[in-house]
Amino acid sequence: MPPSAESNPLQRGKACFSCRRRKMRCDGILPVCGQCSRAGRDEDCEYTNGQKRARVEMLQESISQVESRISELENPATQNQETGLVLREPYQPGPTSTSPDEPPRDVIQKLVDAFLAYSSEVGFFLNASRFRTSALRRHPLGHHARPAPALLASVYLWGLRLSNQPQMGSQEALFLARALGLTVKGLSGIHPQRVMHNLQAEVLLAYYFFACGRLLEGKYHSAAAVSLSLSSGLHLTRSANGGTSGALPNVQDAVEEGERIHACWIVMVLDTAWAVALEESPHLNYQQHAYAFDAPWPLEMDDYEKGRLNPTAVYSKTLHNFLNGAPTSNESMSTIAMLVKASVLWQRADSLVREWRPDLSRTELNALEGTFVSLNNLIDRFRGVLIPPNRIADPTPAMIRTLIIAHSLAHTATIQLHTLRRGSNAGSGTKCIAAASTVLNILVSVPLQHLGFLNPIMGTPWLAACRVITDRISALRLQRAVGLAQLEEEKRLVKLLTRAVAVLPSFAQMCPLLSVYTTATSVQLCRLTIEDHQISRIQETFDAIEARKGI
Repeated sequence: MPPSAESNPLQRGKACFSCRRRKMRCDGILPVCGQCSRAGRDEDCEYTNGQKRARVEMLQESISQVESRISELENPATQNQETGLVLREPYQPGPTSTSPDEPPRDVIQKLVDAFLAYSSEVGFFLNASRFRTSALRRHPLGHHARPAPALLASVYLWGLRLSNQPQMGSQEALFLARALGLTVKGLSGIHPQRVMHNLQAEVLLAYYFFACGRLLEGKYHSAAAVSLSLSSGLHLTRSANGGTSGALPNVQDAVEEGERIHACWIVMVLDTAWAVALEESPHLNYQQHAYAFDAPWPLEMDDYEKGRLNPTAVYSKTLHNFLNGAPTSNESMSTIAMLVKASVLWQRADSLVREWRPDLSRTELNALEGTFVSLNNLIDRFRGVLIPPNRIADPTPAMIRTLIIAHSLAHTATIQLHTLRRGSNAGSGTKCIAAASTVLNILVSVPLQHLGFLNPIMGTPWLAACRVITDRISALRLQRAVGLAQLEEEKRLVKLLTRAVAVLPSFAQMCPLLSVYTTATSVQLCRLTIEDHQISRIQETFDAIEARKGI
């Protein structure tokens, strides 16, 4: 019979943290001791393994630090320290608070401004100046004159993340919980903009989770955004064919209509681009349902303010016409329109590659070849009309970033498409190398002050380009090993790849998902270094053989 805990008491420090805290006798049973099991506190039973501190203990210490900081904020007269953004949940109201459920007004302004500086990178489709004005109004949370609570909470979450203050990381979980809770019930409220604002919140949450590397949760909110966009009839804005869902009230002016147009296409970018990144199909088959998208191509948001959208024009089959190479009545080349088109082409190239199987019949192969040729021509034409970032008039940092992404995705669409032929067709191989070089040259040549934060989707085209370049360098080195040297090309590509790997960590700090891509690229570069040593040894062997032949 095993000895009891009473006859064999635990050594000092071996009890679980919960029993020590409650000053109760612990039997030390793993994974849950008897005391915690009987009390229904399984989740609190944690052993500290010697000198290691318990997670609960560290959390309690963090809470104490936050409460201390709150006391400093509430009593500024007795403190000389600089105030920050430290908050806790639920928020403590003060003399400058808009509501017990929100941070103080000065903190709200900091969070909103931090968010708006890079809002274009996370799918923000609302008018920035109008949003900021309404967000800072002196009304309580939920008031109709301010953004819907779910949207504000999502913006605060992103503002906290983009404020780039490492000490604030512990607060993100609190902000995220509030944003999720408000978004779940956002559509059941009475806010006049609850549909559009809840849609915006879903988009922001999807990008947040993707940026954090929490892909399953990102996919969930992306699907919610697609569903809400379609059910709201945003794809039928200004449709010549009529028909809307009636879920949205009539637009009040051109700016509000511009927000709806932007929303339709921003959701498409989210769905198509991340489908490629996740190696999955998008939530909606845009090739099959392209005819249903009648909304005009988006203009720059300033263009709606200046009345540049024809007030009486109607549109039809906007996406269908683009994919079939037909002109449309609204052939916008705004930065956001270029991003949408690049994303769609990238996803179409990925979809075509995924359709290929070794057991395809001759008829299926012929059909696939026809689609390949037409899509390749469409991508080439689109790349030919893309506006370079340095040739746009009066660009804002957001416009420059959007163009960088559009160019990168368009060239990556070429890489993706030509993977079908790269190994068997010299032309496809050359095209892939040129496209990959362009993507990496964009990365290393744009001033970093424009790229403080960049859409985390960029990790995928960067990695695709790095793979093409590393494969080419490996091929060139093998040729060098057998005497077919192309040293100039090899040196140029190695230099480009090295510069790209040096720049990537600048973005990985803000996006854990990018750090994965950075690590993978660094590993590829290390592999090339190893290969270079191996090739040098092969060359030495060949030289020795040739020397012996001479003897």
